[in-house]
Amino acid sequence: MPSYESGQYSLGYVDPSDVSNKELKGMMDWFYQSNYPINAVQWMQGSIDKRFKVGDQQLFNQFYGNQGQTSQKYFFNLILRHINMVAGFQRKNRKSTVTIPIHENDDPLSDDFNAVLRWCDDRSGFQEYLSQAFEGACDTGETLLHLYPDFTFDPVSGDLFSDSVSYNNYLIDQYTRKQDLSDCNGIWRRRWVSKEVAKLLLPGYSSEIDKMNPGGMKDGRFPMQAELQNVAISNLFTFDEFYYRTTRPGKIILDPMTGEATEWNEDETAEDDEFDRVMAMQPWLQVKETQIPTVKMVITLSGKTVYNGKNLLNIDEYPFVPTQCYVNQDIPNYAWRKFGIVRNLRDAQFLYNMRKVIELQIMQSSLNAGWIYPVDAVTDPKCFRQSSGGDGFLIPLKSGRLPSEIQRIEPVNIPQSLIELSNILAEDITKISGINEELLGSATDDKSGILSMLRQGAGLVTLQTLFDKLDYTQRLFGKITLQAIRKNFSKGKVRNILGHDADQRFWTSHSQKYAFTVEEGNYSASQRQMELQQLMTFKEMGIAIADKSILRAAFITNKRQVIADMEEQQQQQQQQAQAESAQKEKLDNAKILSLMSQSKVNDAKQTDVMASAAERMAKIDELHASAEHKSSQADLDMIKAIIELEELDLQNLKNNLELAQYIKILNKQSEAIAEQAI
Repeated sequence: MPSYESGQYSLGYVDPSDVSNKELKGMMDWFYQSNYPINAVQWMQGSIDKRFKVGDQQLFNQFYGNQGQTSQKYFFNLILRHINMVAGFQRKNRKSTVTIPIHENDDPLSDDFNAVLRWCDDRSGFQEYLSQAFEGACDTGETLLHLYPDFTFDPVSGDLFSDSVSYNNYLIDQYTRKQDLSDCNGIWRRRWVSKEVAKLLLPGYSSEIDKMNPGGMKDGRFPMQAELQNVAISNLFTFDEFYYRTTRPGKIILDPMTGEATEWNEDETAEDDEFDRVMAMQPWLQVKETQIPTVKMVITLSGKTVYNGKNLLNIDEYPFVPTQCYVNQDIPNYAWRKFGIVRNLRDAQFLYNMRKVIELQIMQSSLNAGWIYPVDAVTDPKCFRQSSGGDGFLIPLKSGRLPSEIQRIEPVNIPQSLIELSNILAEDITKISGINEELLGSATDDKSGILSMLRQGAGLVTLQTLFDKLDYTQRLFGKITLQAIRKNFSKGKVRNILGHDADQRFWTSHSQKYAFTVEEGNYSASQRQMELQQLMTFKEMGIAIADKSILRAAFITNKRQVIADMEEQQQQQQQQAQAESAQKEKLDNAKILSLMSQSKVNDAKQTDVMASAAERMAKIDELHASAEHKSSQADLDMIKAIIELEELDLQNLKNNLELAQYIKILNKQSEAIAEQAI
C-alpha cells in the first residue's frame, strides 16, 4: 500500500509502491519513442555542425574513409570566425530585460519589477547564459534557456538561476511550432549527477538515494550526450526531468458590473476562509470553476520515478525558452526543420579543406617528383626518397655507372587557377553565411567610411532575423521570471532587494497582465548603471536633470565627500553670485540716475528749441499778415481807381483793367521776394 499518509513523501515525492507510477513511466516511454526519430536526426546533424565549427580533423575520414589524399588530417577552419562574429556582436550589444508601464500610475510598480529582475539576472549570470544559448543556436539551430530555483542559500524562497541546455541534452515534442511553447506537449531533459549532487537536488530524499547504486547508462537513451564518452560514467546517476502539459482546476472571478475577469490565486499564508469572506463582502461577483492549462513535471533518478507534481517554479508555463536560429516546421525533412548558420557552410568548408590538401600535396611533390633509373644503377634505391631540406641529397651510384643513366621526373607546375579556386571557395563561405567582409573587419578595398558603414548595415540586415528571435526569447524569459518571482519570493526577500516595501500590486497576476509589458533595454552592469545611462541621455536631450541625481546613480569612490564638495562649491558659487548681483544692482542704480539727469538736460534743450521755433513761426505769421494787408490795400486802391474811371469809354476801361492786373502780379512777385529774404 502507498505510504503517503505517513508523511514520508509529503514533499511531492511518489511512493515506489504506488501502482500509478507505472502510468508515469509508461507516459515517459511513449513520449520518448514517439519523438525520438526527429530528435535523433537533430542530434546527429547538430553533432556534425559542432565538429565543423571546432575544426575536427576526423571529419574527412568519417565521410570518405582513411584513403588517399583525405587521410591527411588538415582542417583550415573558416567557419569559426563567422560564428564568432555573430556571437561577438550579440555580446557587444547585450540588452537588459525591463518592464515598461502601460499607464502613468504604473511607474512605481514597473520600477519594483525592474529592480528585482535585475537582481535575479545579476545573481544568476543570465547575460552569459543567454549568449551561450544564442551561440549554440547559431551552431545547431536551437538551444534551450532554463530557469530553475536553488534553495541552497535560501530555503524559504530560493534563488532563481539560469542555465543553457545544449541540443543533445533534451528531447522536445516534434509538433511544437510556437517559440513560447504554448503548443508543446512535453520536454525531457537528462543530466548526469553524482550521489551527493542528487541529494542536493532532491532534499528530503537522502535515505532513498543512499539505498540506490549509480549504474551509468542502461536504457540507451540520449546517445549523443558528451557524458557518455566518460569512462567514469558508472559512478553517476541519470537525472531526468520530464515536463508535460496538462490542466489543473481553478476559479475565475467575474465582475458583471465591469466585465472584468481574473483568476483567484491561492495564498498559503492567507486564512482558510479568505475566499468566502471576499465573496461575502462583494456578493455581486460570480465564480466560474474551470480547467486551466499548466505544466507539471516528473523526476526520475536512474530510471526510478521520484517526483510527480508542480514544476519547481510553481508556474503554469515551461521553465524553458527556446533560443532559435532558422526554423521551418513545415519542411518534411527532419534535418532541415531547425538549423544554424553552420549547416549551410559545411559543404563549402569541406571543399575548401579538400582543395587545400591537394595544393599542399602538389607543393610537396614538386620538391622530389620521382626518378627513372636502371634497377642495378644505384647502391640503395631508398636514396631517391630523401627530403632535401634545402641542403640537397645524395644518390650513390655503383662503379661503372654514369649519372646520365638516371633521369629525374620533372614536377607538375601549380596552376594559378587552382589557387584562385581556393579563394573562390573561401569567398563562398562568406556569401552563404550572409556576413560581409566589413562585419568581419577584413575588407581590403579602398572605400570611403560612409560606404563601409552602409555595407555593415546591409550585412546586419541579413542577420536581423536571428537578433529579433533572440529579443523575443529574452522577453519570454523575462515573463516567466516575473511569474516565478511572484510565486516564490517572500515579501521580506523582495523588501531586502528593493530597500523598501513593494507595491501592493506586485503580488497580483492582474498587474502582470494589464500594468506593464516586458521589453529589452540598454544593457549595463547593474540597475543603477542603467539608471545613470538614462539620466545622462535625458540631460543630453536638454531636460533639466539635477547633477545630484546623476551623482546618486553613479558609481564613484567616496561619493559622500564628492557630494559634500559639490554642495560646498555650489554654496560658494551662490555667495559669489549674490555679491556680484548686489554690485551689479548698485551699478544699475547709478546708471539709472545718470540717465535720469541726462534726460532732464535733454528735456530743457528740447524746450528751448521749441520756444525758438515758436518765435520764428510768429515772425512768419506776422510777415504773412502784413503781406495780406498790403495785398488787400492794393485791391482797394485798384477798385477806387476803377470807380474813378467809370466815365471813360470801354476801350480805355479794358486797358485800365489789364494795367491793374499787371500791377497786381508785380505786387505778388515783390511779396515773394520779401518772404525769401526773411
